This record gives sequence, C-alpha cells and structure tokens, in this order.
Amino acid sequence: MMFRLLLGVLLASFAAASFGQSGDAKPTRILFVGNSLITQSSLPERLERLAKRLGRNVVAAAETHDDYSLEDHWREGRVQARLREGWDYVVLQQGPSARPEGRRALIRDTKRFSEAARAAGAKPALFSAWPAQSNVDDFREAIRSARMAAEESGAILIPAAETWLRAVSADGRLRLYRDDVHPAPQGSDLALLATWFALFPAGPQEFDEAYATKIGEEVRLQGRRRDALLDAATRALDEPMVLK
Repeated sequence: MMFRLLLGVLLASFAAASFGQSGDAKPTRILFVGNSLITQSSLPERLERLAKRLGRNVVAAAETHDDYSLEDHWREGRVQARLREGWDYVVLQQGPSARPEGRRALIRDTKRFSEAARAAGAKPALFSAWPAQSNVDDFREAIRSARMAAEESGAILIPAAETWLRAVSADGRLRLYRDDVHPAPQGSDLALLATWFALFPAGPQEFDEAYATKIGEEVRLQGRRRDALLDAATRALDEPMVLK
C-alpha cells in the first residue's frame, strides 16, 4: 500500500488528547477560524462526517468571513468571545502569507490567538494555506511561513499546503483548484486529510485497510488514487519537505 504510517504522528498520538470515541458523552469540539478557504472546503461538516465513519464523535463549527485575515478576526473580537463556549481545538487559517509582511502578521496573530485559545482550555492549530494558482511559485514560502508561525506559537501544524504540493508533484493530472484560490473537490479532500491526521493521529493497530477504506468512502476514492492522497497527507506530517 502506497501510504505510510507516520512515525512522528504515532508518537504524537500518545501525547495528543484521545478525545471521545462515538460512544463517549463528550464530543471533541473544534472551532475553525478563517475565511472562504474553510467554508468552500466544507471542512467543519466534512470533518464531522469523516469522524463518524471512523468511530469518533466530533462537533465542528466555524467563524469565517470572506477575505479575512487573522488580524481582521482579532480586531472584530467575535472569536475571542466564542472561545468562552469551550473548545478542544481552535484551528486558525488565513491566506498563504508567503511574503515577508504577510509572514510577520501570520506569526504575530497566530501567537496571540494561540495564547487566547490556551487560556480558554483549547489546543491551537494552524492550517497552512496553499497559494493562489497564479502564484504557485509561492508554495514553499507559504509552507515556510506556516511552519514558523506554528513553531513560534506552539500550535499544531496542519500542513495542507505541503499536502497539496506533494500530491500535485506526484500526479500533475490532479485538479486541485476550482478557481484561482478556492479548492476543487480533490483539493478539499487533501485539506480534509491534512486536518484529520494532524488532529487525530492513528496508531498502528488502527491504520489498517479497513481504516483506509472508510477514509476512501468519504473522499470518494479507492485504490491507487486514494492511496496517493493518503500518502501526500501522511508524508507531509511524517517527512516534512526540506525547504531551500
């Protein structure tokens, strides 16, 4: 089978909170904070469905506005108020932030939202956004920006941008963009897988063919194409690209 079971994620699985299985009274609560990349990927809804297939109880919600940065959300103040609702994870997302000014803002705002999330009892995570199709040369710098922001803020990194880059590098026929910015269905699938594996790492006894089949049912793929997407998502976590 083409996909790899990620060693780093295996180790993380013992440290990460083993939040509720489907029979638990208390679900894992996840708040997504970002813009239309979240809403047009339908990430909260799809994450709930995938969790149900895999025997977990997840409740996901979103605080999003088109074209918003994390700075816009911070100034508005709605997210800070929503943190009081009680979440297990707060997933932060803005544009690719590949340029120096965007990188500085991403680091600053990821730090302050991460501090606020932890103060409210949640684990912060940063969703690494892909660049616009018209700026595909920005992939590596977008990946670098997200890595730096996650490291400096102590947030979990959701390596969606690297997952996209790995997938399209392996198969140039993949159509990941619906328009210049937003994802086509397979782009959304990759974003979902990157989010799932970052937040819910699978142990060696769990990640078997039956597990992969259930994931394939959600992303509407089986066989080699399914395994290629799984490989891109797991390797982005297990074997991060060396950026030059």
